[in-house]
Amino acid sequence: MSVRRGCLAVAAVVLLGLWHGATAGGRISIGPPVASPMYRGGDRKSAIPLRWGFDDIGFTSPPPWHQASLTRHPRGADLMREFGFDFWLMWYPDAAPDWTYDQNREFIRRVDAWCDANGVWWMPNTLASLWNNAPERRVDAQGYDWFCRPDGRRFFLFPDALLRELGRCKRVLGVMYDEAEHHQNNANQVPGLDRPAMFDPAGRTLEQAADAHTAAAAKVAALHRKHGLRLYTEHVTPVMYHTFARAGFTAGTKVLKEAFSPAFVACALGASIQYDTELWVTPDLWGLQGYPSHSPEEYRSALLLAYHLGADCIYTESLSHPPSAGAPYPVNSLAEITDTDYRVTEYGRIAQWFRKEYVPAHPRLFDRRRLKPRVVIVRQEDGCYGQRAVGAPWLPDRLFGSREWRSTPITEAWLGIWSLLTRGAVPRNTLYRGWGAFADRPNRFFHPLDGVVVYDHRVGYRLLRDAEVIFLTGVGVSATTRRAIARCVREGAICVSLPHLVPRLVRDRASASGIVADGKGRWIITEDFAAPAVRDAVRHVIPDRDLIRYRFGDREVVLTPVDGDPNRIQGVERMWTAGR
Repeated sequence: MSVRRGCLAVAAVVLLGLWHGATAGGRISIGPPVASPMYRGGDRKSAIPLRWGFDDIGFTSPPPWHQASLTRHPRGADLMREFGFDFWLMWYPDAAPDWTYDQNREFIRRVDAWCDANGVWWMPNTLASLWNNAPERRVDAQGYDWFCRPDGRRFFLFPDALLRELGRCKRVLGVMYDEAEHHQNNANQVPGLDRPAMFDPAGRTLEQAADAHTAAAAKVAALHRKHGLRLYTEHVTPVMYHTFARAGFTAGTKVLKEAFSPAFVACALGASIQYDTELWVTPDLWGLQGYPSHSPEEYRSALLLAYHLGADCIYTESLSHPPSAGAPYPVNSLAEITDTDYRVTEYGRIAQWFRKEYVPAHPRLFDRRRLKPRVVIVRQEDGCYGQRAVGAPWLPDRLFGSREWRSTPITEAWLGIWSLLTRGAVPRNTLYRGWGAFADRPNRFFHPLDGVVVYDHRVGYRLLRDAEVIFLTGVGVSATTRRAIARCVREGAICVSLPHLVPRLVRDRASASGIVADGKGRWIITEDFAAPAVRDAVRHVIPDRDLIRYRFGDREVVLTPVDGDPNRIQGVERMWTAGR
C-alpha cells in the first residue's frame, strides 16, 4: 500500500474448509473452517463462494483509536451492509508500540466485539515498519522491538502476548504482511535502511535463495500458527508467491496498480493451486499518477477478472481515500465519509453492482484447483520481475535484497515468455508498469492469455500433465520436476527450455536448431524465448484473438474486451468444448 503514513487498511477473504499451512514437512491444519453465507442467489449448493471486502486506507478519525474508525462511526455497520462487505483488514495502529499491552488488548477486544456484532471478520495489517518515515526500531516499555529481530533482520512481529490475544478473538482470520515480497527485494529501502527483511540472503547463493526464503518465512508462520493464526501476503510485484505459499502463507496479488494484471493473477493462481492455498486478489486504485489512477471501468474489469479466475477473496484498496492532487479521476474511492454519514461514489456503485447483482446472477460452478492449463511456466523463484528495466529508485536491482545478486539474462529470461504469449502486450524486459517508459503511457488493463499458469521448481507431474507447452526457465529446477517434465514431453508436450535446465541426455542429442524429438513430444533448447523458432513451435497456444481463456475441469472461462476497449472487459463461464 504505497500511501501516506497514519492511514488504515481493511480487506476481505474467504476460507473454504480447513486453513492449511503448506511447508516442506507437509500440510498442517491451523484453524477451523470459516463459514459465511455469501450467496444470495444462484446455485447455493454448487456455487463457489466469495469473501468480499476492502481496506480503509485514508479513512481516519481522532486519536487514540483512529485506526478503528468504523467501530465508532454512527453508520459504520450500515456501510458494511450496504456494500455486502464481511471482512476488515486493519492497518494496525502505528502508535501501538507506545501503548501498554493492556491498551493493545483493549483495542483488539473492542474491534473484535464490533466485528462479532456485525458479522464481519478482521485482520491486522503489519504496515507500521514499512513507510518512508518509519523509525528503524520500535522498542516498547517491556524492551521488545516490534520492528527488528536480534539477528539483524527487520520486519514487524507482534509480541507473543498480543499474538495470544489475537488468537483468542472470535473474528480474526490471521495476520497480513503487506507487500512482503517488495520489502524483501528492496531490503527495507523504503524507510531509508539497508537491512534484510524476513530472509537474510548473506552467505548463500541465488540458487539456494528460493528454498532458504521459504524456510525463513515458514519459521515466522510457525510462530503464528501456535496461536491459531494464519499469515497472508499482498504482492505489488509478481514474485515470491510460491516461496510464501510453500511456507504456509496465503500469497495474494494486487491488480490494477502498476500491474500487468492478467499475468500477475496467473502467477498467484499457480502458487495457490500448487500449495493448496486460497487465491486473494486486490484491485488497487493507486498508480503512477496518484490516487485514483484507474478509471471506474478498469476497476469493474479488475473485479470481473479476479472473480472469473476463481478468487476466493476480492478486496479493494481503498474504502475512502481522498484523491491525490492531479489524479486523473478526482473521486474519493468507494465512499466519501464524513463524521456522521457517507456518500457512495461511482467506484462504490460499481462495487455494489458487482457484489449484489453480478455475483448472484453469475454463480461460479467450477473449482480452480481443477485447472487444465494449456501453458505452464516452470520457474525457480529468484526475485526478478524486470526491475533493472524499470529503473525506479524504490525498486533496486537487488534480488531477494542481496547486494551481490543482480538481474542476469537467466533471471530475466521468463520476461520474454510473457511478451510471446501476450502478442507483445507485455514488453520483453519487465512485468512492472511502474516507472520510466510507462510514465506517459495510458493504462491498458487487458492483455491476451490462453490458459497460462506459473509453477515453481518443485512442481510434480499431476499439475503438468495437461499442459500442451511447458516453458522451463530460471536458475534451477528440482530433479523430480525435471523428470516430470521429461515424462510430459514423451507423452506429447513441447518443452521450451533454457540450455542449463535440460536433461543432459537431451542436451547431448541437440542439433544446431536446438530441437530434439522425444517420444510423442519435443524439446526446444533456447536462450531466447521470443525467438522466431520458438514462436513458430508454440503458435497454437498464442491467442489469435483478444481473449483470456482458462479451463477448469469441464468448465471454461473466457474474458474479452467490450468493443475493443482494453479497459472494459466482459466474462462468461460455460461448458468446455474441445476445439472451440
